[in-house]
Amino acid sequence: MADDFAAAHEFLAEVAKRVGDLAASGHAGAALDLFIEVSEVRERVRQAQLDVRVSVHAQVQEALTRLQDARSVARLAERVPEAVCQLGFDRALFSEIRESVWVPQSCAVVGDPGWAAEILRIGRAASPVLDRTVVETEAVRRRRALLVTDAQRETRGLACLVEAARLESYVVAPVTGDDGVLGLVHADRHVQGRQVDEFDREVLGTFAQGLGIAFRRTVLVERLQSLRTEVGQFTMNIANAMDRILSTGHREAPIIGDPVVPPPGPVPTRSFVESALTPRQLEVLHLMGDGKTNAGIATRLTISEDTAKSHVKQILRKLGAANRAEAVSLFLRTQQQGRGTPEPA
Repeated sequence: MADDFAAAHEFLAEVAKRVGDLAASGHAGAALDLFIEVSEVRERVRQAQLDVRVSVHAQVQEALTRLQDARSVARLAERVPEAVCQLGFDRALFSEIRESVWVPQSCAVVGDPGWAAEILRIGRAASPVLDRTVVETEAVRRRRALLVTDAQRETRGLACLVEAARLESYVVAPVTGDDGVLGLVHADRHVQGRQVDEFDREVLGTFAQGLGIAFRRTVLVERLQSLRTEVGQFTMNIANAMDRILSTGHREAPIIGDPVVPPPGPVPTRSFVESALTPRQLEVLHLMGDGKTNAGIATRLTISEDTAKSHVKQILRKLGAANRAEAVSLFLRTQQQGRGTPEPA
């Protein structure tokens, strides 16, 4: 596309030169009219060129936005070629660089998925090393997109890719992560029968920059998801351990600030129970005495079942009871010493 505009500017420059020759030959009036027309056409070409750039860069932003819902690095890598083809290219390839080895990950060929699969198969089988003899290494080293105008004669090209894709001209751009260049994006217009140009190089380079940000974001999301899973598992393990301790009748040491549970012997007094528990815990204990389950307690007190379960555990610990039955027994025995605890609201 850049070549089209370049040709238009070159043509207009030639016309302007001939208009100047016409003016020099004594036809100043006609030359002036022509010069004005040429200037207007040149301005329209420049405006069209600007409009195209604005439009394409908007397409780049849209393509990157559509990739934001990829929740894993693998899924993001899989969708890259499709996004590149939405920018006007008809073939695209995304590859990772693992310890200087080129490893193709995903490929798209408009209208020919079989060819895309074949390119991937050949590239993965070859897995060439990116050294100084490979032109893609220059893109990695300089961290900028490159334009290869004649791949068939470029001796430094990736031979396996050039052969499998029958490359003629193509653009390649590095994708940069937190630890350096993590991959490459190749693209061309082979199906359209068009050569790529400097404007295509600029477009793919801009896309690759945004793609690097998308990869960094997705890696962070994966890490946070993994951390959340680990924390959830850790919390579950603690809860299970506490349940096992309580179910075996283990008496925990009192925590600073908690009422001290009296040693085995006489039944705790009602005043002790009421002072040891919070008003809400007393309500829960009363409902336990009525035979309510955690779900029943939660419904009666308009709280979550998890909250009800937490209250029960705190009651068992504070009363030194091994289980619900023992806690209810202590509660009922204390009520025989005097007036029971108030009914819950």
